[in-house]
Amino acid sequence: MPKDLQNQLWQDLEQLERNRTMPYITSVERIGIEKGMQQGMQQGMRQGESALLERQLTRRFGPPSAETRARLQAATVEQLEQWAENILDATTLEEGFKDH
Repeated sequence: MPKDLQNQLWQDLEQLERNRTMPYITSVERIGIEKGMQQGMQQGMRQGESALLERQLTRRFGPPSAETRARLQAATVEQLEQWAENILDATTLEEGFKDH
């Protein structure tokens, strides 16, 4: 094999090995990544619960006011879940927002 092709082969092999090597992630970085992922999932759940409850409220009582939307946005996942259950039996908007 010609010398320049042999050199190119070795360079290509070195590059391939570098690309396949996984970078080291410290424990602190790993914990930070996991915490960020968990927070992102919780935020996504809260947004999903809020959007679903807003659709339920709209269907049951008509379009929600700005105040009701703000209340949904500020609520915890637990509150949203409780309100979503309440809405099944509520005859008024206020009954839907009761915390049992």
